[in-house]
Amino acid sequence: MAVRPVVANLVLLCGSLFVTFGILELSLRVIYPAPIRFLYPQEFYDFDAEMEHVLRPGQTAFTHDHPVRINSLGLRDREITQQPGPGALRVLALGDSQTFGAGLALADTWPKQLERVLRGGVASSREVEVVNAGIPGTDTWQHEILLRRLLKMTNPQAVVLALYVNDVVPGYTPRRIGASAPTNTWDKQLVYLLKRSAVITWTYYRLFLPWYTRGGPASTIEEAVLTGKVDARAERGWQQVDRSLAAMKEACDARGVRLLVAILPRRDQVSGIHPGRAYQERARATSEAHGIEALDLLPDLSAEYRTKGDALFIPWDGHNSASANHVIAERLAQMARSWHATPDVSPRPERETPARLRPPARSGSATGNSPGPSP
Repeated sequence: MAVRPVVANLVLLCGSLFVTFGILELSLRVIYPAPIRFLYPQEFYDFDAEMEHVLRPGQTAFTHDHPVRINSLGLRDREITQQPGPGALRVLALGDSQTFGAGLALADTWPKQLERVLRGGVASSREVEVVNAGIPGTDTWQHEILLRRLLKMTNPQAVVLALYVNDVVPGYTPRRIGASAPTNTWDKQLVYLLKRSAVITWTYYRLFLPWYTRGGPASTIEEAVLTGKVDARAERGWQQVDRSLAAMKEACDARGVRLLVAILPRRDQVSGIHPGRAYQERARATSEAHGIEALDLLPDLSAEYRTKGDALFIPWDGHNSASANHVIAERLAQMARSWHATPDVSPRPERETPARLRPPARSGSATGNSPGPSP
């Protein structure tokens, strides 16, 4: 007889919790932007013996809720011929998830917006193609490796490297486990569903994530990079950036290719919350020491933030939105105007058979998820 009251109380408790959760969910959806919808499957990665991970060629997936199609070269772009068309301008865009366009449609990424701006420019008399070679979770030493491959495989006339704060890390020996975190297993599908809840999203980003990252190694290094504070690992990261930029400049010069470094700021720098500018200053100085043109995008994005505010960023995420990428593309286009009038002086190597960005598939090749800021 005593069981019935216990069951009744449990039912009442569960019902109360359900109603409370529903009220909180609706309230947070009114106060805050709606959570990001993660659709299945998110992009897949394969192990690469040099770079650790690359995008799996030929896949169709999603980045958040936007379609992702990866071509046969392992790039988020249309199929690319080895040689650009006669008289065409081909620009290769390198970078991490900010270039790939995590959470964005391909058309909203800065490489594709730059392509449209250059095509529509009154000074343009050439066909323009900006190839999106961004790979989430990659750093400068990996961009150096990717550049060497793509210079031969795509023959661009210009290269834009988008440098981000977390790219300032030392190189390391690739490990299969680094690319083997499963992306689309059943537990990840559950995570994708949970991310659609405003309550769970708010709890993660407002409570758990700050506690988890406060004082952690990654945040400590980024803080040192932003402020210029003495930090041994940050210094090793800058030394790696220096070596990679020198090697990238040498590789581009050998083929008559222009190289530009676009210095992307962190969100809290754009909003004015973080006053550190050491990252921008050292990135510019390091680039210019090797004769590489550098563009600091913090002033332009900060000016736009005063008008558009947090619309420059994907809600609950931190990646640049289409609006921020438009600012980046417009500013890069201003610097690229002279590329139209410059004859194509890139040496034309003998035609090669296009190769995929990763070595031949091995047995047991694993997939991995992007180590980006998403939970």
